[in-house]
Amino acid sequence: MQAAFDRELSRLLDGYGGPLLLAVSGGVDSMTLLHLMRHSTVGCPFAVAHVNFMLRPGDCDRDEALVRDTCEASDIPFFTKKFDTAAYASGRGISIEMAARELRYGWFSELMDVHGYGRLLVAHNQNDSAETMLLNLLRGTGLKGLCGIREASGAVLRPMLGFSRKQIEAFAAEQGIAFREDVTNSDVEISRNRLRHNVFPEFEKINPSFLNTFREEAGRFAQAQAVLDELLEAKRATLCSRNGDAEGISIAALESEPHREYWLYRLLEQYGFTAAQTASALETIGGQSGKEFLSATHRLIRDREYFKIYPLEIGSEYKLEVDTFPRPAGFDPKGAPAGVLYADADTLPQRLQCRPWRHGDRFNPLGMKGSRLVSDFFTDLKLDLEQKNRARIVYWEDASGEHIAAVAPWRIADRHKITPTTRRIAAIRLSL
Repeated sequence: MQAAFDRELSRLLDGYGGPLLLAVSGGVDSMTLLHLMRHSTVGCPFAVAHVNFMLRPGDCDRDEALVRDTCEASDIPFFTKKFDTAAYASGRGISIEMAARELRYGWFSELMDVHGYGRLLVAHNQNDSAETMLLNLLRGTGLKGLCGIREASGAVLRPMLGFSRKQIEAFAAEQGIAFREDVTNSDVEISRNRLRHNVFPEFEKINPSFLNTFREEAGRFAQAQAVLDELLEAKRATLCSRNGDAEGISIAALESEPHREYWLYRLLEQYGFTAAQTASALETIGGQSGKEFLSATHRLIRDREYFKIYPLEIGSEYKLEVDTFPRPAGFDPKGAPAGVLYADADTLPQRLQCRPWRHGDRFNPLGMKGSRLVSDFFTDLKLDLEQKNRARIVYWEDASGEHIAAVAPWRIADRHKITPTTRRIAAIRLSL
């Protein structure tokens, strides 16, 4: 096993010879990884990082003590950190498993940055990858989820993916490697443990080498995924366009695609939209525009000609910024930067305010005769829901009531237009 490990590690390092960081929990997999590194001929210096998640009182401390003692006995640099994982998960509304992942990889990244460790080794094995494949299949993550655990993800390397848990346990017993068993590993209420203890033994009866089969299939799925990723980039060039912070997907171009649902799903999944939302979005084609869908981070709007994707605003309160300056020679108000409106500063009061637009708001847009409902003005401009939501009424008040100076960032009121006699320019913009 040592020779096979060294070959795999050397291949994954691909010429890198700098210091490594090992993630060691104290279980049989990671303690075997530590043993293999201690006896490796690859020759890279390394340190060990251990996370105490404080989830099993007493047991977690004993895990930490085992890893620390093993490192001290061999003069291996050792780092450890305690996290209140349960509190972290509760505060963010996520699972314990997700919380533990965020905490450990966040800390590992910090250690690597501070101490110059160029690669992180973790002890995932064949069983872990097969479990991940099946759990992803049950959750419905598509072809990408069937690729299993990758051998390399950026600086994270997994040199033990070629070994099964049985091989690792047999090697640990043969070498007398000390390790600790996590008592929660026997809890079949946990989905991964249910697969491990109840499902995999049945698979083994059908195919004794099912883990190798899974690994080979995961490799083929990964190749197929790579091909589809290349095709996706070609489709993106024909289906998508960008306007400011909005990504637009052409409905007409999408309709010409025989596999439109797949391509729309692939384009939307990076923004957190689900397969069900993709299907619902497709059902709006041919119907009335205006339907919207929300992910955790983005808003999808079915507009007239496009599906538009906007990032959700961190805050909804806009600040109004008004800068005034003398009119330069040859000044052309049509050359305003995106999001900026130019007005005659001397026609405006010193204090302007802004608010969201309301139904019934009216103003006299630049270049038009008479007043228009702001809602009709939006329709004339063919704005989508998000653009309407982002618009702000710029106004001032006096004894006679409220006066709209502009609908930002779209148009100033005609009374504030720049004329040949304008001496000072007001640049009006909104910012978050």
